[in-house]
Amino acid sequence: MFLAKRLVLAHFWVAFIAFFAAILLGEWQMFVRSPLSPWVNNPEHYYRSVTAHGTVMGYVLPTLVAMGFGYAITELALKRPLIGLRWAWAGFWLVIAGTLMAALTTASGKSSVLYTFYPPMIGSVFYYLGVVLVVVGSWVWVALMSVNLRAWKKANP
Repeated sequence: MFLAKRLVLAHFWVAFIAFFAAILLGEWQMFVRSPLSPWVNNPEHYYRSVTAHGTVMGYVLPTLVAMGFGYAITELALKRPLIGLRWAWAGFWLVIAGTLMAALTTASGKSSVLYTFYPPMIGSVFYYLGVVLVVVGSWVWVALMSVNLRAWKKANP
């Protein structure tokens, strides 16, 4: 009965791959700030890594884990197939597209903004659009959770 298994696993795999990358960035940041690495003295690379680490830890990881967990719980707890599976995949791909957009602008040095999402917006517009796509992808999840709950309540008055 668990039809959204691939969808849930896709969310978790991407979330934890991004989390692993963020862990490596965090370790690198600690190394750069320690007295062990006087040879690493490019602040631009440091701030790029802080931006990427913060974006993953603040936006990407929690969004993907919540979405994947929500889809799993919806099918398992309500004991019915997920309504809107195609929409769920569309939301997933929006999050992926947004993550890649934000990551590429950060890696290219156009958005060392320390994952700020408020004025003054000094990073590349593509960084901010990428984070917006992550948020919009999560809105698809919110809508689907509402639709599935409403359908379950209608079937179980």
